[in-house]
Amino acid sequence: MTRVLINGAKGMLSARVAQLLSQQDEVIVLGRQLPEAPIGRADWLTAHLDRHQLLELLRAEQIETVVHFDLLGFNEPLPDHETTVQHNVIGTMELLGACRAAGVRHIVLRSHGWIYGASPLNPLFISEEHPIRTQHYRGLLRTLGEVEQIVSDFAARHTQITVTVLRCAPLLNPQSQLIRYLCSPSPQVLFGFDPMIQLLHVDDAAQAVVAAVQQPIGGAFNIAPAQPMPLSQVIRRLGHQPVPVLGPLFDNQPPPGWPFEVDFLRYRCTIDPQRACRLLGWSARYDMATALDSLKPLSPEEERAAAARALDEFLNRRRRTDER
Repeated sequence: MTRVLINGAKGMLSARVAQLLSQQDEVIVLGRQLPEAPIGRADWLTAHLDRHQLLELLRAEQIETVVHFDLLGFNEPLPDHETTVQHNVIGTMELLGACRAAGVRHIVLRSHGWIYGASPLNPLFISEEHPIRTQHYRGLLRTLGEVEQIVSDFAARHTQITVTVLRCAPLLNPQSQLIRYLCSPSPQVLFGFDPMIQLLHVDDAAQAVVAAVQQPIGGAFNIAPAQPMPLSQVIRRLGHQPVPVLGPLFDNQPPPGWPFEVDFLRYRCTIDPQRACRLLGWSARYDMATALDSLKPLSPEEERAAAARALDEFLNRRRRTDER
């Protein structure tokens, strides 16, 4: 049994990871607000701890593995640059220092699969050895580039601690800016461009985190479905029509709702998950089509059928419990 701290309670991913890990590990979820979904048998602490308080918690609970989710920008627009740097970059440095002082053995960091950058020179599938290209970007990807550099330097200096970085494709999370853009009535796209993209079901992302915690191998892992899909097809699959707009009209600014640089509307940044498959035994259970269908609202008939299945499953489970 491993003693795990999940640092960052906001979002469905942290709740799902806590729910899965707590089936066999002792898990604490730390965040500034209560978890947004069930967390299984995990415990939670609602607080904003400074470095000394975090160190006290790690030592008192004898935490062995820390999963670092407490990064701004995945589900919400970033605040001003100073606040972002203080939270994401300085906050990560303080966490690493506390982990070293407390004797934590393993750190798992959530990063982003688009950290390699979008380019016409990208291979069809980018491996983990591909250089990170975030120096010309703004927002989340820029700050994640800084965070990954800090984590990489830390791992090189403190080889007694295993550091695992999960570069996840964008999650199919209805709360995220990207998914809100894709689900908007008429998403604007660049005329003449239709890049391939990968979107990851939250359950698949959670299973990848669990695999990384249970197998502390270290290094970077791409986490994504094996087969990408054209952006226009993604939008249509969600029941909407893309609206092509001439590139100069954007004036190098993304269209309304698109949370990344315009480059990602022009060129692909599709990542290769083979290292995760080979070393972690992980692969996406949801292909892109199935994952996208999970975002569609159910028809009244589908909702009744789903309710009937859920009721049958509940009653059968209750009967088995009574029989024992």
